Amino acid sequence: MIKLTQKGLAKAFIQGKAKNQLNYIKYLNKYHQFLEQQVKTIAHTLVKIKNATSVDELMGYEGSISASYWNGVRLVLKVPFEKRITRGARDIVNSSLNYGYAFLYGKVQHSLVYAGLNLNISFLHALDGNKPTLTFDMIEEFRTFMVDRVIISMLNKEEPIKLGSDGLLTKASRQLIAKNIKEKLGSYTMWKKESRKCENIIQTQSYNLAKVVNGEEKKYKPFIGKF
Repeated sequence: MIKLTQKGLAKAFIQGKAKNQLNYIKYLNKYHQFLEQQVKTIAHTLVKIKNATSVDELMGYEGSISASYWNGVRLVLKVPFEKRITRGARDIVNSSLNYGYAFLYGKVQHSLVYAGLNLNISFLHALDGNKPTLTFDMIEEFRTFMVDRVIISMLNKEEPIKLGSDGLLTKASRQLIAKNIKEKLGSYTMWKKESRKCENIIQTQSYNLAKVVNGEEKKYKPFIGKF
């Protein structure tokens, strides 16, 4: 059994990620109307997270949900996409996602440091004194709303994202992705009944996390975007 604080935070990060993935698949299904199975599978697995008793169990549910999520994304993309690859990707979809996440990663890490948190602690990912594992935790709830939606839209609108002869994104493509992610972070969305800038939400959530870690608050509520 994992400690109470760790258990609560680990669940919150996974629930935040899963709920955003579910909501985005529901959003895509409004237009494509063939993602009912993915919606059903994700929703069914999401319910199980509440009763998880270990990080390993949580990660198992996360893996199952993500598999259904990416399968749904594959069906709506207008470019070839077989599966999610985090390292060494040489396809346009994974390369674009990875670059977008790297941009978001920097914003999340800066926000955590500004909130006074130790980057080498973590509640979901394995501790590693040489890596900022707390950033790995915190980024999960923002991936879908602030990167996936942007990249998928760019690719389906056939924006000029290309790979060079080395199999990597061209400089122009990287600049275009960075521009779009930056615009997303600077855009406003409804959150807690207020119009809030996305990058400010990341900072607010970092402060909220710090309050839980410091014992000032008992519960952490992940960011759930409005799709």
